Amino acid sequence: MGATTPEAFDPNPEHLGLVKTFKAGSAILSGQVVGFADSGASDTVIPADSDTTGIGIGVALNSQATTGGEVAVAMVGSVLTVMCAATDTSIDAGHWVTTSSVAGTVLEFDPAIGGHAAALSTGAFPIGYSLTDSVVGSGTTGSTVKIVVQPVPTFAASS
Repeated sequence: MGATTPEAFDPNPEHLGLVKTFKAGSAILSGQVVGFADSGASDTVIPADSDTTGIGIGVALNSQATTGGEVAVAMVGSVLTVMCAATDTSIDAGHWVTTSSVAGTVLEFDPAIGGHAAALSTGAFPIGYSLTDSVVGSGTTGSTVKIVVQPVPTFAASS
């Protein structure tokens, strides 16, 4: 398993649902999953990861190197391709995906994580579900999978 080095790629939208333009809070690459920073600013997104963002909200349709520049984000109902966290990430069709520790990439969602209250302040939320099995990447390019963007918050039991 090789770690993915995020790179810009065409997310190849098959269907666009809601699309909204946001400000880039940092450099964003086309095809990256984006979300609001934990200390988020209004209408500003960054590449989503499991450490510094809450729920991923969609996928960047264009690259934006300039902080404060505009980036179009495909959101709820969009069908497109996202990059996985590793070159050999294996995700089966019909499984939920979530953000990973590699900015803008996904891995398969583990439902057991969603039940932990500590995980609720980080990116332990599904961003959508896969329509296809993942396709293996090569070199430092992550494997890819076609998803439906359908962010779903998870909830922990009260203590």
